Amino acid sequence: MENKANYPEMFFLFFAGSVLGFLLEGIWRVIRTGAWENHASTVWGPFCIIYGFGAAALYWISDQVSDLPIWEQFLLYALIGATVEYQGSWGQELVFGSVSWDYSDRLLNINGRICLSMTLMWGLLGVAFSLLCAPAADRLFDLAGDWPVKGLCVMLSILMSVDLLVSAGALVRWRDRQYDLPAITPIGEQLDEHFDDERMEEIYNNMVFVEKEGI
Repeated sequence: MENKANYPEMFFLFFAGSVLGFLLEGIWRVIRTGAWENHASTVWGPFCIIYGFGAAALYWISDQVSDLPIWEQFLLYALIGATVEYQGSWGQELVFGSVSWDYSDRLLNINGRICLSMTLMWGLLGVAFSLLCAPAADRLFDLAGDWPVKGLCVMLSILMSVDLLVSAGALVRWRDRQYDLPAITPIGEQLDEHFDDERMEEIYNNMVFVEKEGI
C-alpha cells in the first residue's frame, strides 16, 4: 500500500476501533465485576471513540516505526497511549466538566488520569496492533474496491458526524443542567426533551461530574 493516510482507510479503522473498543470495555467489565457496563461515547451506537482514534493513529504510526526494535516500539506506544489518555481525560473535564475514568487508587498515577499499569497496557496493545492488526488491515484494504469503499465511507462519515454533534450537544446540556442552566435555544430544548438526565445516566453510566480542576 502506498499511502497509510488515506481517508477512507483511516475512517474505517476509526469506525472499527470505536466498535471494538466498546465491546472490549464491556467484556473487561464483565470479567472484573460480572456485569456489563456501557462505555459508549455517543448517544447512538456502540462507539467508544477514543479507541477509534487510537486504532487510526496506531495504524499510521506502525508504518513509521516498523524498523525500530520491539522494545523501542513498546516504549513509544506506551508514551503515546498515556499521553492520549491523559489529554482525553483532561479535555473531557475541561469541556464537559466530567470524567469517565479515575486511576487515583492505582500505583504511580498522575492526577488519576493515567497510571503505570494502563501505560504498560498501551505499550503491549500498540506492539500487538503493529504485528497483527496493521498487516491484516493492509490485506483487507488491498482486496476492497475503490468505489464501494468510498461510497460506504461517505455514508458512514455523515452518520457518525451527526451522531458526534448530537452527542456533544446532549453532553453540554447535561452539564448545564447540573448548574440549573435552562436551554436558551430550540435545539437546546429538543436536546433536553430527548436526552434528559435519566437517559444520559443510562448511556454514560461511568461518567461523573466533578468540580473544575487544573490539569
